[in-house]
Amino acid sequence: MLIVGITNTPARMDEYTQVPDELDGQPIGGDGALYAELVETVIRPRMEAAYSPAEVVGTMGSSLGGLISLVIADLYPDRYDMAISMSGTVGWGSLELHNETILETYQAAGKRDFTIYIDSGGEGSCVDADQDGIEDDSPDSFDNFCENAQLSAILQSIGYTPEVDLFYVHAPGAMHNEAEWAARVGVPMQIFAGL
Repeated sequence: MLIVGITNTPARMDEYTQVPDELDGQPIGGDGALYAELVETVIRPRMEAAYSPAEVVGTMGSSLGGLISLVIADLYPDRYDMAISMSGTVGWGSLELHNETILETYQAAGKRDFTIYIDSGGEGSCVDADQDGIEDDSPDSFDNFCENAQLSAILQSIGYTPEVDLFYVHAPGAMHNEAEWAARVGVPMQIFAGL
């Protein structure tokens, strides 16, 4: 198995997000398609030239990296066998604005042929107080728990089958950090190795 790690840049908030949103009233994000194109047309061809094309290819990340992993698979669905999103910030687009989230993108696209793994720690009540369709308005929820639980339900509603081509793991109470992701990364890696 070859794992390629791409270093992030100071512009990671822009590069790892598919639509603009706002944080504390400041606009940010929306260059995810350009980042996906960089991975697909520059980085992946370099790796294939150096190591030969892989039979099974996945994309994986955590937090915003989990979001962009889902974005890459969405934009190039015939090029990836699996998308892995650990504590993915899948509610991006609805934090302060009402742009399309990856939940809505996947729901509109329907079932595709790649396997999806999503997870989160956290817990809390899941509410959609602003009625934008995303259950991300609870002050007691953390680690993107509600949004990932909602994404799992959406994926099932469009034809993904749990434990077949959809894997959702909830680690109750786990925080949003590298130590927690490292503790559970073996789960998606085993699934990927079995494809």
